Amino acid sequence: MTMVSYEERKAAVEYCITHGKNYKLTAACFGFTYQQVYGWVQRYHKAGLEGLDGDHRSSGLAAENQRLRMNSLELEMKMAVQQRYQQICWPRNQLPDFSGVRHETAYQTVKELHETYHWPVCKLCMAAGVSRAGYYKWLNRAASPKQREDEKLAHLIVEIYQSQHGVPGYRQMQIILERRYGIKCNLKRVYRLMRLLDLRSVCRRRKRTRRKKSSDEYLAENILNRGFAAKKPNEKWLTDVTEFKYGTSGKAYLCAVLDLYGRNIVGFSFGQRNNIALVFEAFEWAFRQYPDAHPLVHSDRGAQYTSRAFQKRMKEAGVCQSMSRPGKCLDNAPMEGFWGTLKSEMYYLHHFDDYSQLCEAVAAYIYFYNHERYQKKLGCVTPMEFLAAGVK
Repeated sequence: MTMVSYEERKAAVEYCITHGKNYKLTAACFGFTYQQVYGWVQRYHKAGLEGLDGDHRSSGLAAENQRLRMNSLELEMKMAVQQRYQQICWPRNQLPDFSGVRHETAYQTVKELHETYHWPVCKLCMAAGVSRAGYYKWLNRAASPKQREDEKLAHLIVEIYQSQHGVPGYRQMQIILERRYGIKCNLKRVYRLMRLLDLRSVCRRRKRTRRKKSSDEYLAENILNRGFAAKKPNEKWLTDVTEFKYGTSGKAYLCAVLDLYGRNIVGFSFGQRNNIALVFEAFEWAFRQYPDAHPLVHSDRGAQYTSRAFQKRMKEAGVCQSMSRPGKCLDNAPMEGFWGTLKSEMYYLHHFDDYSQLCEAVAAYIYFYNHERYQKKLGCVTPMEFLAAGVK
C-alpha cells in the first residue's frame, strides 16, 4: 500500500465529516479503505489536525496536548468541587439534612456540577473523595418515614423557638410539643433535632464541671508552718518551679531547691517542660552535693509535688514532706523572694532570643547568688561564706 500524504488524509476527513461521516462513500471517492477513513476521523476528533500528521514528533505533541488538557480539566473540576462544597457547608436558611447520610454534602456537590457542566460523574466523585456507587445509591434513595417525620417536627420546633425568642431548651420544648400540639416524642429525639438545628436556650448555659483531684495525688500537712529559721545546714529545704519566656513565644522552666540555713541554692534544673522530670533533676543535684541530708522539704501543691512518684522518691531519701495551704503563697515566702530577686536583678534587665542564652544566664546568676551576692540577713556575707563560717 502506497503512503498517504497529510493533505490527502486531511481532505478525506473533511469530506467525510461534511457528508455526515459516511465512511463508505469517502473510501470509495478517494480510493481508501473503510478502516483507514474511520481511523483518521477518530484521530481528528481526539487530537485535531495534528492527529492526522504521520510524523512521530507531531503525534507526541498531540498526545502531550491531550494529557495537558485532561490535567487542566481535572484541576478545574477539583477547584469547582471545593468551592461548591464550601458554599453548601456554610450556614443556610433551609433546614439541615435529616437522612443521616455521611457524605450528603459531597453527593449534592457532584450532582449540581454534573447537571451544570456535564462533567463525568466518575471524575467528580474522585475529586470529591466519594465512591461512584455510593453517589448513585444516594441519588436513587427515597426518604424514609422517620426522616419525613423528623423534617416536620423540625419545622415545628423552629416555629416554637422563634415565637418564644429562643427561650425554651430541649426539655421545655418537649413539654410544649406534648401539651400544645399533642405530639409525644422522646426527650433524646428533641435534643438531637435541636442540636442539628443549632438551637440552644438563651437563658442558661451549662456549668463547667470542675476537675476533681485524682485519688493518686498525695497531700501533706503544712509542717513548716512558716518557721523559716534553721539551726543547721540541710535542716529545711524549700522548692518551687517558675516560668521564663524567651524569643517570641518560647517558654522555659526553672526548678530550684533552697536551704533555709544559708539561703543558698543547693540544686536546680532548667528545662523546656514543666514536668516531674524537671523536679527530680533538681533534687538529684541537691542530693549529690549533700548525700547525707535528710531535710524537711516544703513545697506548694503543684502536680509534680503531689504525685505518687515524688512521694516515693522522698521516702526513699528519708525526707519528710510539707506543703503550703491552698492559696497561701506566703507559706513558701523565702522561695518566692528568691524568684523575685532573680527576675528583677537578671531576667527583667535583658532580652533573651533563644533557649541556650537564657539557660546560661540563669546558671551564671545562681552561681553569683551563692558565691558573690551579699545578704544582710546573713550578716552581709555571701551564702557560701556563711556556710563556711558555720562549719568552722
